[in-house]
Amino acid sequence: MMIRRGALTCISLFVLFTGTAAADHKYSDVFSMKIDPAAEKTLGEKEFKSVMDFYHDAEKAIETKDLDALMARYSDHYQNGEHDKAAAREIWSRIFDTFSNLASRHNMELISSKDGVLIIRCSGLLVGIPKGETYSITVDNWILEEHILKKEDGKWKLVGNAGKDRKRLWFDKPMHPLF
Repeated sequence: MMIRRGALTCISLFVLFTGTAAADHKYSDVFSMKIDPAAEKTLGEKEFKSVMDFYHDAEKAIETKDLDALMARYSDHYQNGEHDKAAAREIWSRIFDTFSNLASRHNMELISSKDGVLIIRCSGLLVGIPKGETYSITVDNWILEEHILKKEDGKWKLVGNAGKDRKRLWFDKPMHPLF
């Protein structure tokens, strides 16, 4: 499958935040999500909401350090280079053990929607406060990562990422475990 790449000159990571799947969770003030409004038109209101719920539930799991809830967003068939779901779980466990006050920012664009598979191009960052420190740092950042989501048993699951590998802070091998 051929995936188009575009040049990104400026990323606006400040907030266009619509609705939440987890109304009982107050998201961090650092969290933001912006998705191209054309995605709702392409997917339809109900499907768009289910995708947004997927991302909001993932953010809630990150902010509350709920590893099981976060890993439930990953397909059992997840593959990202050399990494599988077990490797992603280990990486998230290390992140949760090392940082507090985790939150992410996303700027997303729907690239493809076909046969229950979505490709969402995303630029953003994950921030957190390292143990023993006072201020947030960037734990990870990503530019034009293409997250591949697939419907499995009626729910969206992350099955992998497309794009060029690059060295990542805090990780042993190139991997972007986020969505």
